[in-house]
Amino acid sequence: MIRINLLTEGRGAKKAGGLPGPRPVSAAGAEGAPPWPLYIAILALFVLGAAGYGGWLLMKNHTLSVTIAEQQVELKKYEGAREKVSELEKKKAEYTSKLDQIKQLKDQQSVPVKLMNRLVEVLPEGAWYTSVKQTSPTITIEGKAKSIKTVSTLYDNLVAINEFGDVQLGDVTQVSGPEEVYTYKVSFKYYPGGKPAPVVAAPVQAPKAPPKAKKAAADSME
Repeated sequence: MIRINLLTEGRGAKKAGGLPGPRPVSAAGAEGAPPWPLYIAILALFVLGAAGYGGWLLMKNHTLSVTIAEQQVELKKYEGAREKVSELEKKKAEYTSKLDQIKQLKDQQSVPVKLMNRLVEVLPEGAWYTSVKQTSPTITIEGKAKSIKTVSTLYDNLVAINEFGDVQLGDVTQVSGPEEVYTYKVSFKYYPGGKPAPVVAAPVQAPKAPPKAKKAAADSME
């Protein structure tokens, strides 16, 4: 550190009645000045950081905008798909309703068809039907056969079918003519799903005699 001493000159001038000399200047005063370059560097870093953060926000906003636009396009596609799905559901409900109606009609029509198929299955050779009448729940068939044995076979076949119940054979009459022909009449009940299982009643047990009665009976036997 270098110091310049001007006190002597100042004092001499003062004593001579002259003007005071310049104040002493110290080199240490330069060291106490503010560090402007450091402040400027800090400010520059702050400005750069703020600019970078602002740029990042702008990029993020742009990315979000693009994403939102893409999602809106996808939503529009799904809106069309939703309308199509609702239309398909309506068509499905209508189709299911029509199928139920067709099935119901088919079930109603299938009962006579199944009955006729069963009657054809049980009909033995040498016999035929002349009429089939239904008086719910009884069905009556009339026909002709070439022998009584054929009529008996028809009766046995009807009894063997689980869908026929309460089979009753009516009068069998021989028809006059060059050939041996018999007329017959059979009535029965038709169960499309098979005859219901018979209800078996529980066996009734005899009441047990009290112990005293048993003992009295044993004593009487002795």
